[in-house]
Amino acid sequence: MHRVSRLLTPLAPAGLLLALLFAAAADAVPAPTAEQIVAHNVEARGGAAKLRALSMLRRSGKLVIPGFNIELAVVEWQGRAGEFRQDVTLQGLTAIQSYDGHQAWQVQPFEGRKDPSLMSADEARAMALSADLEFPFVDAKAKGHELEYLGLEDIDGTPAHALRVRLKGGDEATYWIDPDTWMVIRVLEKHTIRGAEQVQETDLGEYQQVAGVWVPMSEEQGAKDSDSTQRQKVVFDHADANLAPPAGHFAFPDTQPKAAAGARP
Repeated sequence: MHRVSRLLTPLAPAGLLLALLFAAAADAVPAPTAEQIVAHNVEARGGAAKLRALSMLRRSGKLVIPGFNIELAVVEWQGRAGEFRQDVTLQGLTAIQSYDGHQAWQVQPFEGRKDPSLMSADEARAMALSADLEFPFVDAKAKGHELEYLGLEDIDGTPAHALRVRLKGGDEATYWIDPDTWMVIRVLEKHTIRGAEQVQETDLGEYQQVAGVWVPMSEEQGAKDSDSTQRQKVVFDHADANLAPPAGHFAFPDTQPKAAAGARP
């Protein structure tokens, strides 16, 4: 790698230093392909066999919302068949967002809605992205997505490989992967919901091994380029692999009253 320190004065702008480091790195090593970066990520997370063996992931922890001096309990499920469910509980009330691989539904008691209601197809597409245990760039073509390598980009002072995934449903997600650990450190999602584009940025960290697979145990989420003090943060303190969820856990609840035993239909 080229040495650049002798070319700079002590007053050189940090942006110039970072640009020169990027240029030196690009000059020394050929740019990797998107497929090579994905392969590195899969291997670093535990390898393809262990990833495929992960059929269900359950994480539990706490949710901290900026501006509120409270912590909410959170439980999140991800299933290989495209299932996703998140339960957030405070003082005996539980908000639910769930996706069974086909339709999404929710319960929002904190907004005064205690009965389950179906979510829109646009919202379901966003939840389908959350269900992907591997991230959508793994086997992207087989999943119907388009994958593009954008190059090295600065993520809070760290050069990271950027992969953009154009999702088959029409939305888009960009993933930044640390070239030292090969883990995803940031995700930028763009979803069109009821005709309006919604952009959400999530920083991932505190990876731990679960059944031989490294999974993120902290997620800090907010608007693009927002300050960390303005972001909600989920910190998972426990994770389990391949647990069997309760029957019908992801499906829209049957809200029809049951006929009493022995009653005529």
